[in-house]
Amino acid sequence: MNIVLELTKREQEIFDEVMEKVDETAAFLAGLPPADRLDWLKQHQYSHPISFEREIGGTIYTVNAHFSESATETTEGKVIRILTQNIAR
Repeated sequence: MNIVLELTKREQEIFDEVMEKVDETAAFLAGLPPADRLDWLKQHQYSHPISFEREIGGTIYTVNAHFSESATETTEGKVIRILTQNIAR
């Protein structure tokens, strides 16, 4: 299943900036020994839940992310499942 998102020019710029940073960070991490890579990841992980608010059409939406240690479904799989269920309705 392919998912296509239409972005505004500014959203595309932000996406491109984020992906560039992701590529830079991945290249940096690939050059580290495994122990140093793990140390770097531990230092840079979120210590609190990821959350944000966004107003859309006068309604404020609050998004909170929680991760289960025992989850068997990947984030990508979950997003595809949710989108598939909601698109099919």
